Amino acid sequence: MREKHVTVFGGLRRTLAVAAAATALSLACAGPASASYEAGLKAYQNGQFDQAIDIWKRFAVAGDVRSKNILGDVYSGKILEGSPKAAVPLEAIPLNNIEALKWYTLAAYHDFTAYQRPTAEEVNARILAEHRLPDIRARMSTADVGKAEKLVSDTFERGSPYDLYRLGDMYQRGAGVAKNNAKALTMFALAKSRGVGEASLAYEQLEKLMTKQEIKIAEESAASWQPPLPEEHMGQTTQQKELERLKKELEELKLEDALEAVSDIDVELIQRALRSLGLYFGSIDNAMGPATRDAIRRFQYSQVSSDTEMSEEDKEAVRTGVLSARQTVQLFREASKADHPMSQYVYGIMHVRGIGVEQNGQEAVNWLTKSSRANLAIAHYALGVIYRDGTTGLNEVTPDKSLAARHFARAFALGYKPAGDALKLLEFEAPRNVE
Repeated sequence: MREKHVTVFGGLRRTLAVAAAATALSLACAGPASASYEAGLKAYQNGQFDQAIDIWKRFAVAGDVRSKNILGDVYSGKILEGSPKAAVPLEAIPLNNIEALKWYTLAAYHDFTAYQRPTAEEVNARILAEHRLPDIRARMSTADVGKAEKLVSDTFERGSPYDLYRLGDMYQRGAGVAKNNAKALTMFALAKSRGVGEASLAYEQLEKLMTKQEIKIAEESAASWQPPLPEEHMGQTTQQKELERLKKELEELKLEDALEAVSDIDVELIQRALRSLGLYFGSIDNAMGPATRDAIRRFQYSQVSSDTEMSEEDKEAVRTGVLSARQTVQLFREASKADHPMSQYVYGIMHVRGIGVEQNGQEAVNWLTKSSRANLAIAHYALGVIYRDGTTGLNEVTPDKSLAARHFARAFALGYKPAGDALKLLEFEAPRNVE
């Protein structure tokens, strides 16, 4: 029964992949690629950005290198020649380095062997894309580069047997995707089984450089390989997107309610957290004066200074000198990581109560324990309350009276009098919620 399920699913994937290839072929036959590219450019110049991107994507999939390159330009935020006079609104075409790298790579490794005579514009588009690859990669994290390379790989795997061979060659050379001989051999095996002569020779040459175990893994991968689903079958449905939107909206509302408690934090604690990060140089006076405001501005800028997608003007606009609730949480998180005991105490309490972070009992214990190692009495007291009453939310902490007594006793010994009363009442008091 299991084998039948796999066969049916595999057949579905192949059917969808063939359908996508047929669609691309019909688009390629619909008219000259240059005309389609120009139609997209005209729509873009008229401010019809969605229509322009739709046209370019259709013909990029059908094999138009100019459309591939211009999609890289659009998603990387380049101003196109003949753009509308007004600046293109960011919400119309959001910057997307992953998409940009994907399209630049597909353009840079575009194959002209099937062309009778590529035009100068087509050759130039491939050269431009190749030159832009290092710049776009330099802006991206390793994880995002990996995502883009996966999109490139999937695009080739949905293509012809010769595309599989070309992808194998890219994997072997580390060109456009990360070097990976096992994946290269897998692609060569798939291509040669589909009649690509060059793949047979490439397979034999690469096989000599690999161990028996590596060859076995590649052969097993080729045997179980299925073409990736077309992109239109991989995204969320309209209903799923709406549910996701509603979920995020509810989470935001819940977070806003929880963040209201941040306003109760004393300025003194904020000053101490800023000082621990080397941002505040004034006295600890619990007053929101000019020196404190300047320190807050320095902190706010530090949070966005390395953001490559923000302009300097946008970064300066962040320096308001007034902490938002989210920024307050970020401040105590950063100070906690810098081993500031009082900030660790505050950040631990945030985890107990779910203020700006997910309510998480074990995280609360971790941060409060770090704080208590500096002999901070209130941190021991807070741990005593947690072990007396337990926690709710993620990673719940179950009550443990012996641990509660130990922390209450330590807090009392350090001079925190309420801990003595809590210790006396420990055996007689019903569990309460942590406050």
